[in-house]
Amino acid sequence: MRDYRQLPLEVDPPRHHLYRSALGPYFVRPTVEKSIPEFRRHTEALFNQYFSGASKDAISTLVLPLVMENLGVLYRRPQDVQEWISWGPDVWTAESPARDGKVLHTYLDRIYAEAMEGNHSDIWSELAILEIEGTVISADEFRGIAGVMLAGGRDTVVKLFTGMLWHFALHSEDLQLLRSNSALIPNAIQEFLRFLTPLPEMARTTTPETGARELPVDRYVGISFISGNFDEFVFVDPLRIDIGREKNPHLSFGFGPHTCLGNHIAEMEAKVFLETLVNSGLQWEIVDSKIRFHQSPYVGVPDGFESITLQKL
Repeated sequence: MRDYRQLPLEVDPPRHHLYRSALGPYFVRPTVEKSIPEFRRHTEALFNQYFSGASKDAISTLVLPLVMENLGVLYRRPQDVQEWISWGPDVWTAESPARDGKVLHTYLDRIYAEAMEGNHSDIWSELAILEIEGTVISADEFRGIAGVMLAGGRDTVVKLFTGMLWHFALHSEDLQLLRSNSALIPNAIQEFLRFLTPLPEMARTTTPETGARELPVDRYVGISFISGNFDEFVFVDPLRIDIGREKNPHLSFGFGPHTCLGNHIAEMEAKVFLETLVNSGLQWEIVDSKIRFHQSPYVGVPDGFESITLQKL
């Protein structure tokens, strides 16, 4: 149980805008684009390594290590990559000691102490002295920001990449379509984001009523992004992955003032990953998998991937 707010997710305007404005330079497209060569190097190396050996789980040996390597590049913390990998794809899941949220809290306390020493040139050292309205952020504010940056870019991107591998194993014709027409890659990325909806919903706790509809105080309310992504009034045949779908106003990054700050990171990581799959010339099949699917009406849509073992054809 954390005792600090996730920032800037859990604050309202005008302070919400102040946090986003201060953090924005780290997440804008020109900043992220500088990391693409390193993304590509890690992606190609891990992909080739995975398919050159015996069949094994793709999440633990390819996808999760890749996502963590990418974060290591972005945050200038390559020394932490192996530690991040050891947490698993979801640091808030307390299924084992290695995947307990306390592990993240301990890490945040440590890096904050290191950052305050002023001997490093990584993103944590810069965030520790971030100013909001002329005042340096507190330790709890640092934890709230860094926690979102670590947890938010893990399981969502892991699910996105794993979903791509899963889909192409079942529908190799879509992979061939991209190989014959690489101009569809941007469309494909948005379609995978829509269909897989890496974060299906977000829970919020009600407060004393301020809107038109009365809700009990202190109850959980779910914001369903997946319902918007499968709205039949917006999307034609939403239960099918359409690689060439042109109109795709999905809600996988949220919307409005709370649109995901890391959307450019996810899109560029996905572009490099998908280009690697397309350019590899390989095809693969599923040998074994543990996949949790959504219930009706989202039949056939993966909710989570526990494991997936692939074999090169």
